[in-house]
Amino acid sequence: MADLTVPPQPTTGLPPTDRPHTHDQLHERACITCGSSLPLLRAVTDHRHTDLYVGVATFLTQYGLRPDPAAYLAHGYVDLCLAAWPSACGAELDLATRWAVWTWIVDDVFDTEMLGASRQLVGEFALSLLLVAGGTARPGPGDHPTLHALAALVADTRAMVPEFWWQRYLTHLEEWVHAASAKLVDFVQPQRTPTLREYLLLRPADGGMVLAAMWCELAGRCVTPDWHDALVQSLLRSFSTVGCLTNDLAAADSDTFTASRALRVGQGMPDAEARGKARGLLEAEERRFWWLCTAVRDDAELDTATRRFAHVLDDFRHALADWTRTSSRYVPGSVGSESAVTQGERCPATSPS
Repeated sequence: MADLTVPPQPTTGLPPTDRPHTHDQLHERACITCGSSLPLLRAVTDHRHTDLYVGVATFLTQYGLRPDPAAYLAHGYVDLCLAAWPSACGAELDLATRWAVWTWIVDDVFDTEMLGASRQLVGEFALSLLLVAGGTARPGPGDHPTLHALAALVADTRAMVPEFWWQRYLTHLEEWVHAASAKLVDFVQPQRTPTLREYLLLRPADGGMVLAAMWCELAGRCVTPDWHDALVQSLLRSFSTVGCLTNDLAAADSDTFTASRALRVGQGMPDAEARGKARGLLEAEERRFWWLCTAVRDDAELDTATRRFAHVLDDFRHALADWTRTSSRYVPGSVGSESAVTQGERCPATSPS
């Protein structure tokens, strides 16, 4: 089991024999796909990029998660993770990034592949995810590729992290699967807009930001013993709200499960006013996050890892805002307008003692 409180040494990534493509070939495809040299430029300025990019591309190829890994990675997932975790490297960075990419892919499965599926099929897929994650079932030859990738992730994670961390992660992963499937069958498929109550009850779990917070623990080697502390829980709720509202403001107009859509329908607001309200909520939550993050960073009663954890959450929050504004994953121009997605003030940069 790895010591997640000591910075790791850089690794050389996967053996060359395990790589289906060279880094240069994959990056050339990515740059052609997105019409930009930005990923290649970032590879030059961040020495970690090569190993992480090829490792994630290999993960996608090995489990058949995407037919064209370079095209998928052109959305900028690797760049997001590098920006979110600037001091991370080695096995922890690789594992956290693979969890992030897998979660986005499963989210896409719910949103696209299963859009016309019956409630029973959606339930069976969700149950399969839960059984594989919990270790009570192994995927078979004909099962969905995400299940095979999940089994590998579970094995790699349990070999690296403390058991209490894995059980906590499993609990929140199960909540996310339940919420994602419920959103699909109750709102996305019938194209039904949630009431404010329905939105507020389901969105925190569906948003997956608590999972992202735990990726931050993993990549930042700052597993906190203070997870259930009241102040830390307040910080996590704020982190989740910031991420969900950031994503909502980038959603396509056809997405019925967003804060602005719930406001527009539930309160009878014009679209521009509803989006303005949602933007105002995000800006207010950014200020609240700063307040809570600062409090955790300065709290001598909390563990050093917890205080470092707050800093890593802040880095992730800013990286997510940047990525959401520019990634081709979202509708072109949807977050390009002024103040569409805010970043807020950074938490104090002083290192915890």
